[in-house]
Amino acid sequence: MSTQLPSPPFARPRSSRTRAISLLALCAIPSAAFLAGCPDKPDNYYNYYYMNGEGGAGGAGGSGETGGAGGAGGTPGGEYPGAPVADAEVVDHALDVFGTIGNRYWFAVSEEQLELMNEGTGGVGIPIAQRDFGDIYSPTGEGATFVDHLWVTAAGADGKTADYGKVQVGVVGQSTMRPWTKRSIPNLNVDVDEFVDEQRLGGLEHLRFNNGQVGSIFRERLTLELYARLDYPAPRASYAWVSSNVWGAEVSIPYIVVERYKKAFCARLESKLGGGCANMWEFAGDFAGNFPGGGFPGGGFPGGGIPIDVVPVGGSVFDDPGNCQLKKCDNTRAKELEQTIADTPEGEGFKAALTGWIDWPSFHRFQCLSWVLATGDDALHNSNNVVLVERTDGLFQYLPYSVDISLGQSWYQHVPLPGTNTLARGCQSDPACWADTIATCEDVIEDFAALDPNAVLEGIYDQLSDEGMLRSGDEERYQLLDAWITEQLKVLPVELERNREQPQPCAPPQVDCGGYCGYPQDCGVGAGTGGFGAGGGDAGGGAGGGDAGSGGGAGGADPGAGGAGGVGPDGG
Repeated sequence: MSTQLPSPPFARPRSSRTRAISLLALCAIPSAAFLAGCPDKPDNYYNYYYMNGEGGAGGAGGSGETGGAGGAGGTPGGEYPGAPVADAEVVDHALDVFGTIGNRYWFAVSEEQLELMNEGTGGVGIPIAQRDFGDIYSPTGEGATFVDHLWVTAAGADGKTADYGKVQVGVVGQSTMRPWTKRSIPNLNVDVDEFVDEQRLGGLEHLRFNNGQVGSIFRERLTLELYARLDYPAPRASYAWVSSNVWGAEVSIPYIVVERYKKAFCARLESKLGGGCANMWEFAGDFAGNFPGGGFPGGGFPGGGIPIDVVPVGGSVFDDPGNCQLKKCDNTRAKELEQTIADTPEGEGFKAALTGWIDWPSFHRFQCLSWVLATGDDALHNSNNVVLVERTDGLFQYLPYSVDISLGQSWYQHVPLPGTNTLARGCQSDPACWADTIATCEDVIEDFAALDPNAVLEGIYDQLSDEGMLRSGDEERYQLLDAWITEQLKVLPVELERNREQPQPCAPPQVDCGGYCGYPQDCGVGAGTGGFGAGGGDAGGGAGGGDAGSGGGAGGADPGAGGAGGVGPDGG
């Protein structure tokens, strides 16, 4: 089945920290739960799967609860009973990864490798990734985990099956990270040439298979599609069936297949990336010496920012080779940019001072799209899921990453236009730069309405329905997402006018509660006159103290360092 969606009637020309840590911590604190936007129905996602017919994964497929169309299935036998039987050589295998829906991927993994893959998942609730220690030695001298076989069956009644053999596979993710078990659905990163040089899967070396556990089956695919249609470089995405001996040969699960930020991506979109990618990094954090924004108002906002995800200040994300997304990265110019930003004061002239460093038209459009598509857990609003590319022309540009949290997802239902990271704050403090942002957003709003995002969503829904990939609760999730888009189209012009003269960090219905954005009825909950975390009187460390108090603050001078915070109107 083709992934081609209806054309619009008119259109103008993942780090050592995890959001799982911050969200779990906040959700565990009642007084902070309203700040984090902890998930509720229907954003409770469970593991549902389909039972294949006889013939194993990749079989003839079907409709409804039986799964989508597939190629000729295999027969049980060998080390992995029920696995497909190859009827094509890899070199001759015709596979369109992103142009069709319903390709089938069958992973055969040993118990030993499965245990290694699951080592970093924590084993509690939402698993928390454990970054490797950067050791120069390992017991076996090997670092890559792998599956023994990856059988791939092309979609369609005539789809052929090829065995790609031993392939590198890793369990990955932040808030969507799950162990690979009989009862859970992991995210998987795949590198098909780690063990077979120059091997490609549909012309690609790298793929990511995402479970949709936070954004549902809809959001990531839809948001990436909207980025592309709104003329911003973004990865391709599609849907596929995934099977494995871990779940049993009769199980086939709908997955979101996403293009990874690698060399092939840069080559495909080089005309939109200043000639291509000289260097590319993926990380969580901000430029050295700056706290991440943490989803709360940052510089220039009363009380300053309250970071959710805090990293040690003073280090540089560009010093970590693990953040490089290419074979090798040269961090020389990135660190020079970092120093230039540190040396450039906020205010008038900020944009001009960085003209030779930042592709400002792309930055303005990226900020507008972050607001329009509500990607709250991103580089600008939470200093998370950051992908920064140094282009061949020497300019730097942000790219969208991990956008399953978008389009009204419950953790970030209201995303303001102003951002909280270093570049966003600097631009927002410069009248000329902010005027350019507003002008760009006017165009983006017009483009967004013109492409009819509700129709794009409907096209994706129809594809999933036709392929039999919709699961329990997806109908309600679709309707809520459709309603959110409809409301967003109405709200955007109003919000733009509200921000025209100066940035308004709090998006209605939230208001400025004295240093943070909250709902009017929640302002001052558990806090004294100074508001949550605002501090006052003899406060130490910006929380509690004097008359301010904070129900969850660290306490100020009067109660002692690390005190319990405010307990009433006059508490400290």
